[in-house]
Amino acid sequence: MGTGYLIYKIANNLSVKKWGIILSLIYLFNPAVFANSSLWGQVDSLTAFFSLLAVYLASKNKKVFSAIILAIGTLIKPQAAFILPGILYLIIKNKWKGKEIIFFIISGLVVFIFGFIPFNNTSNIFEFILKRLSVSASQYPYGSVNAFSFWGLFDFWKPDNISFWIGAGISCLLIVIVLFLLRKKGGLEYTISAISLLVSFLFLTRMHERHLLPILAPLLLASLANPVVLVVYAGFSFTYLANLSYSYYWITDNFKEIFNPVIIKFFIITNLSLLLFFIISQFKKIKFSFKYEDLFRLKLNKVKSQINYFGKDISGKKARILLLGILFFSIITRIYSLNLPKEKYFDEVYHAFTAGLVLHGDPKAWEWWNPHPEGFAYEWTHPPVAKLGMTLGMIIFGENAFGWRIVQAILGVGSVLLVYLIASLVFKDRLVGILSSAIFSLDGLVLVMSRIGMNDSYLLFFSLLSILLFLKDKNFLSSVVFGLAIASKWSAIYTLPIFFVSHFVFKKKLKISYLSFLIIPIAIYIASYGIMFKTGHSWENFIEVQKQMWWYHTNLRAEHPYTSPAYTWPMLVRPIYLYNGPETKEFVSRIYAFGNPAVFWFGLFSIILSFFISAKERNKKLGFIIFSYLIFFVPWIASPRIMFLYHYLPSIPFLTIATGFILRRFPKTIIPIFTITLLLFIYFYPHWIGLKIPEWLDRSYYWFPSWR
Repeated sequence: MGTGYLIYKIANNLSVKKWGIILSLIYLFNPAVFANSSLWGQVDSLTAFFSLLAVYLASKNKKVFSAIILAIGTLIKPQAAFILPGILYLIIKNKWKGKEIIFFIISGLVVFIFGFIPFNNTSNIFEFILKRLSVSASQYPYGSVNAFSFWGLFDFWKPDNISFWIGAGISCLLIVIVLFLLRKKGGLEYTISAISLLVSFLFLTRMHERHLLPILAPLLLASLANPVVLVVYAGFSFTYLANLSYSYYWITDNFKEIFNPVIIKFFIITNLSLLLFFIISQFKKIKFSFKYEDLFRLKLNKVKSQINYFGKDISGKKARILLLGILFFSIITRIYSLNLPKEKYFDEVYHAFTAGLVLHGDPKAWEWWNPHPEGFAYEWTHPPVAKLGMTLGMIIFGENAFGWRIVQAILGVGSVLLVYLIASLVFKDRLVGILSSAIFSLDGLVLVMSRIGMNDSYLLFFSLLSILLFLKDKNFLSSVVFGLAIASKWSAIYTLPIFFVSHFVFKKKLKISYLSFLIIPIAIYIASYGIMFKTGHSWENFIEVQKQMWWYHTNLRAEHPYTSPAYTWPMLVRPIYLYNGPETKEFVSRIYAFGNPAVFWFGLFSIILSFFISAKERNKKLGFIIFSYLIFFVPWIASPRIMFLYHYLPSIPFLTIATGFILRRFPKTIIPIFTITLLLFIYFYPHWIGLKIPEWLDRSYYWFPSWR
């Protein structure tokens, strides 16, 4: 909390005042910080506080106090001394006099020596100090002590006889180079401090996983000079949390290793890449044309000024080419091996099974009172449009897996197109639409739910289409499509508040066509049960089915190993294990309903950042996107029934539109974010569609125990 306050105070001095509280909150509510200090109870937050305070005091020319604080921090944990290059940068930049430097050194040494006196049991205090430092330094003579550092590439707990000197040499060389190149630039004391701590963690030996914590505070402050550093901060926060998880389970659960060695090396390479990107971003060859202050200089409620400020929109021709590429990619990834597995899996034993009964005119498809056949169940708990769609697919392509899945796949591709159209329309910017639809096409949960015989793709497609039509003032058509959405899944009802809010955000006029929403959706809903009436069921049966549906969903208290509370969905805590195919000793085939971590986590960051931007600039259109995202999943938090990650699906389009807006707003983040997202898509693709893969690759997917 003290470090959070320091960040608040420093940021207020260096930038727009409101960013002080924002950055402070980003630090305080960082799960990695919370996990180390509050949950595990480690002392690294003391190192973070005293080292940061020492640099802050030095920047204020309070040299004696800075030396004292640095000495105290070093007495607590010698790692605090790694912040010295940040202070050395200030000495060079502010041209401290020789006497001031000497006084700084003497003050620090005196406090450091006096800190040992109460514990001295020898006649020679200096001998005692050297002995204690030697014992501390020699306690873990290994290259990496479970730390995701450079030496972890060669496995943990390896003797560091040679690597100790190599690591020290690399660290000193890198720090000296950075100091020399940046010595004439102003206001980079926290950047230098972060680089120094990072280099020390990644290349020195005998490092624990916890030693990454003190890096986060100066790294966050470094983003004031260059906002792209926020990407680096987010990256290290994620890998640090993963490193903590690995070490925690290793030490508390009989040396259990929760990550495959391939995943560990992936995290280490990510850390090294983030350091390289961080260092490169500080030099003149990479010019970042915006600062935090720029967020507050734009004219309010003028989308065009924002577009001009951040570059021109792409041409219609280029947008069409890019969109066709995205749609082609979406078609291929959704159609490939769609016929596998050939048997019904997960909830297909309800939805696709009942669609087959509808195909053959079996009245049991509509009757809740019949006992279920073994391994299957009659699906009357949702309206019938999705089952009718699967029936249509089987009429055209045959009663097989491809037939009962193809319509969902087509609607899944259609949803990619709708994300583009909605984003482009809301922000009057084609590039936002392209970025949003591209990110959306790379998400795993969206992919999986478009390849299975369930009703979620129908809900998603028809809800998005009804919103698009409403935004275009095609209210009658919107009401028709909204009726199809409700007739697919009742949760489409959350589309109504979106209509209501958009009326005011886009300053629409009251029209007589609004009345169509009172009549048409009800008519469409009743009409969707037409086949039920044809099979001899009465209006009373129809009413009773609706009651049974309501009672089922409001009283569902069943247990399932893959349920998850709604508030965990944005963090991607618990995926759903859908299918396990034939296995051998070396190969497995599994399907998980699971999001792309980059889409989920950067998307959540984008939602939070978009909230601050929309509040400050009173950007109602951006606020509309945030509201649409929230309305589809926040009500689930209060739901009494069991829930699954796929209930988060309707929020994802708006999550990706917010992501597209942020990428458009900060264009230097486009390449790294898209690269990471695409690589993770390729990596997880077999995990999402059930390809037969080596067992070692399958093990690498379970980054956290809850992902298994």
